[in-house]
Amino acid sequence: MKKRKEKVKIQDNFLPTEEFIALRDTITEFEFPWHYSHYIVSEDESGPSPGMLQHIIYMYNIPRSEYYHKLLYLMEQMEIYSLQRIIINLNPRLQEPYFANFHKDEDWEVTQELIAAKHITSIFYINTNNGYTEFEDGTKIKSVANRLISFPLTTSHRTVTQTDTQTRIMINLNYLKRPDKT
Repeated sequence: MKKRKEKVKIQDNFLPTEEFIALRDTITEFEFPWHYSHYIVSEDESGPSPGMLQHIIYMYNIPRSEYYHKLLYLMEQMEIYSLQRIIINLNPRLQEPYFANFHKDEDWEVTQELIAAKHITSIFYINTNNGYTEFEDGTKIKSVANRLISFPLTTSHRTVTQTDTQTRIMINLNYLKRPDKT
């Protein structure tokens, strides 16, 4: 089977300003519920993990958060056909960047490779900071507010935390695009 080249699509100013500000303000408000995760990627991270805060919006075919409806406009703009997962992640500022393990958002079996190749991972950045998403080929995508990056679910990537802002907040989405849009 021919291996397809994995590409990262970058879309700056993805949402109209007023829609972006409303979403950002909802996620950063005092009452927004965050839950502590002891690790960033998995329990077997190399070195001690600083952990992070998460808010699960959607998982296992069920909205898991009362804030699900606040993301409907974002999902509509992304032309999502079948949603798999949405998690909002918050990394606190560290004195030195933490390099999480490279990973794929889902570990698909080889027999499901063709299905997985049509699934997309997207990261929507809520704030600008010196953290970034890095891919195994060395490509680094800066965290810029209102930026959406998208790539095949089978693409290995990692989080590199920030040192300049109090938080790094991003929305991680895993989904299948509408069949006419793939």
